Amino acid sequence: MIIPDEAAAPAARRGVWAFVARASLLLIVAALPVAFNVWIDPARLVASKGDEREIARVLASGGMVTDVPNYDDRAIEKFLAQLRGERAEVLMLGSSRMTPMPAAAFPGKRFFNAAVQGAVLDDLLGVYGLYDAAGHRPNRVVLNVDPWTESYDGDIGGWGALADERATVMHRAGIPVSPWREHLALIAQQWRTVATPEYFRLSVFSLRHHGARGVVWRVADHAQNADRTLLPDGTIVWKEMTPEQSVAAAHEYARSGLARDDRFRDLAHRAPGRAGAIEKFVRYLNGEGVNVTVLLVPFPPEVYDAARRLPGRNITDVERDLRASATRAGALVLGS
Repeated sequence: MIIPDEAAAPAARRGVWAFVARASLLLIVAALPVAFNVWIDPARLVASKGDEREIARVLASGGMVTDVPNYDDRAIEKFLAQLRGERAEVLMLGSSRMTPMPAAAFPGKRFFNAAVQGAVLDDLLGVYGLYDAAGHRPNRVVLNVDPWTESYDGDIGGWGALADERATVMHRAGIPVSPWREHLALIAQQWRTVATPEYFRLSVFSLRHHGARGVVWRVADHAQNADRTLLPDGTIVWKEMTPEQSVAAAHEYARSGLARDDRFRDLAHRAPGRAGAIEKFVRYLNGEGVNVTVLLVPFPPEVYDAARRLPGRNITDVERDLRASATRAGALVLGS
């Protein structure tokens, strides 16, 4: 005679295994888009830095490299700083707005342009940290400060490659820092981005238009190319644009682009402990014998006009305060 509970046991076990199998299948299906994103990785969020190391090697040997926008320019700067045998007399720190700054602007000086695309305060501190040692500090730092440099933290961030240098400079300048917690938060944010549907769509687009490897960098034999070209001193030669195209782009940005640009949404925002961070950084540089020029790169007049119509602090307000704080800290202020 079969006891009912004993008869039900095999069926129950089969039900559990069926559930586990279905759940596992669902997890595998859900993981496939993320795995695809990691494989393509169009923004190189989790890719190894072997290409960046090789790009730095080419630059250090005097070569030029083009088709580089999708590579980690922070990692390139880190490898390049290790390969440079000479100390910079002028070091340019800033965002992509300053990457075209040529060595010709500082005749007779050894010039390194270390500006990186999308730079915020964390990037400026991290890049400077590559040179913040006796015998390597530059005579002068030209510090490009954009309206959003201190306020914007809504991007995935790029300073992961410079986490140690960033933390060291912040500590030396008296800016509060929690290195491990902040670095782990950045890594988590990068992986969350990799798992998003938006990144999947970007990966599909990249695969369709550029193949599995994406846009591949190459050594250039001249500076002007169809895409941006990185020179040995770090300056970027942008692709050609006519004056008419430039005027049209500025007009379109003032008309509609500015209002959609998240970087201008809350210019009064400061992360905890970051109030006055630029001033502290400038004071630290001066204390180490480094002269500082704070550069406020101007916008077209119509962009200033459009910015005044946005709620909250605008570009003019930020530049006024930056001029006052940088002057207090002993920096020369130019631009705007």
